[in-house]
Amino acid sequence: MKNKAGIYFLILAPIIAFYVFVYKNAFNIGWNDDWHGIEGFLASWMQQNTFGEKISLLFSQMCEHRIVYVRLSTLLCYHLFGEVNYKILMLMGVSYLLILPFVFYRLLREINLGLAYLVPIIFIIFNTQPIENIFWAITSLQPNTVIIFGLWGFGLLLFYPKPWAFYLANVLFFLAMFTNGNGMFSFLAAIPLVLYARSKSQKIQYFVILVFSFWLYFHDFKKPGIRPDVMVNITQYPHIILGDFFAFFGSPIDSTVQFYNISVKYVVAIIAGIAMLGWLAVILFTFLFYRFYPKANKQTNNWFFRLYTRLVQFPKFNLYLLAALLFVGLSGAAFSVSRASQGLEQAFASRYKTVSLILFIILYLSSFNILPASQWKKYLKVSIVLGLLFNLFSYYESWDDVENRRRFFGTTILNWKNNGRYYYYAFENSRTPDDHAPITQYQRLPIPPYNYAGFVPGVMKYVNDILWISRVHFKNYTPPAEIDTLNKALYQNQVTQTGEEIAKLTDGSNTVHIEIANAFVPFGTRYDGYYAIFTNEKNKLAFPLETQANKFTHFLSSQRFYNNHIDAIVAKPDLPSGQFAMKIGKLDNGRFRIIQEQTITIP
Repeated sequence: MKNKAGIYFLILAPIIAFYVFVYKNAFNIGWNDDWHGIEGFLASWMQQNTFGEKISLLFSQMCEHRIVYVRLSTLLCYHLFGEVNYKILMLMGVSYLLILPFVFYRLLREINLGLAYLVPIIFIIFNTQPIENIFWAITSLQPNTVIIFGLWGFGLLLFYPKPWAFYLANVLFFLAMFTNGNGMFSFLAAIPLVLYARSKSQKIQYFVILVFSFWLYFHDFKKPGIRPDVMVNITQYPHIILGDFFAFFGSPIDSTVQFYNISVKYVVAIIAGIAMLGWLAVILFTFLFYRFYPKANKQTNNWFFRLYTRLVQFPKFNLYLLAALLFVGLSGAAFSVSRASQGLEQAFASRYKTVSLILFIILYLSSFNILPASQWKKYLKVSIVLGLLFNLFSYYESWDDVENRRRFFGTTILNWKNNGRYYYYAFENSRTPDDHAPITQYQRLPIPPYNYAGFVPGVMKYVNDILWISRVHFKNYTPPAEIDTLNKALYQNQVTQTGEEIAKLTDGSNTVHIEIANAFVPFGTRYDGYYAIFTNEKNKLAFPLETQANKFTHFLSSQRFYNNHIDAIVAKPDLPSGQFAMKIGKLDNGRFRIIQEQTITIP
């Protein structure tokens, strides 16, 4: 790695590739929490009359979080561009990743390592596995950003003795805490750093700021009704908590791109999590054992004692790793305790993988305490190869997810435009007039309820309130022009043309079951694929029929990127009552080729 041009190339190439990928695939469509967390907040903000009301709204609770930073970003975007632009908000969220190379390079300099040793870290940071960061604006600005603020603050506390760094670190921890709930752990994880590196006066100030921040966060805090009770999880699902914790950190090693087997997926992730956290626990225990047990064997031929001597040789380097480990470890623990009753699959949600990926960096950096300095260059070469493969793996894993998500989100906003209301999250009695009736007149929008979520009964009307008020009255949002192109292709450019596909429809009591054999979608297409569209005199709705990418083992045998069988269900509660003409077809080059059509009655 003596060639500096080669080092710069290995650093810049994955960064450029990542942002080209994000810019190409992120688009100006919101999803789920974006409605109330971003648009709902902005519409409500514009209706508050006093400064006090606006501050109360800014700090108001959303589920179990207070999302001040997300709301400030929303206001900034609106005042700069005149509307909520979800693509810009997503780009704002992932742009903060650019801070981490500088943070970790400063950490590497603490043990006299050069720029080349940053390369494996770059491959891990600029990774596409947290794919929701480019399709879900609030996710990009919330769980993604909070971890960056914490890691940046740790570096400021340790490596910059000036007062400005101390106060900036506290601001970052405060922002982290009021961005996502686990941000409060940045304050706790930084305590060893403050005790080691800061003056007595700053130690006192730090604990005052910490206490004030926690008081402000939990003042008038209400337990969200949408979340499972933590004590119930602890008493009834301790085994799932444990599995969730290890699977959470092992989830980036996702086996489903090869073998779609849930048991294999869980086992691989849990084993990976145990191996990584177990090894880091050995290092931490070694330090604590020799630091606080005077009678410990301190002979130089003892491997653990030699490890201890290396740990204390670079105190700031290892204190930083300790703070980072505590931060991500507590975040993972909070996640597993709060989500245990929802099953292990929650641990694989891509929006949380930024936290998991940081553990991979901690593992890589901690290895320099174990390996002799004479082997560091050899270890670097191996790490670069593994990092590159891991980075490429992330693109391979997400290539079909990108297009499927665009089809899904595209039809979601298209349905809102065509019907003047938003259909999502079916639940019992969801077709009541209170839930689905479109808004036709202006009304004052309240502060978003703290326990709001898409699956809470009665939320349909609140979602429609937000969309009508923010998009029609305040004109906060303009859907991308490509949605009009999609609309024209699906409903106007229809042709009846035979193909290889064979469709089978089953009209059930509460679902429409759709199966298509001999299906095929070329790789890398935009919006092309299979859809079910429902039309009558009042409504037009479209649902994408997701094509599952062939796993590697299937690709070797079929030579096709996508599976040739579609098995999809459309829930009838997602449709308003009435009789519809249902058409199953394939969108291809701007035309919707009808494969089969049938009349469907929604009770």
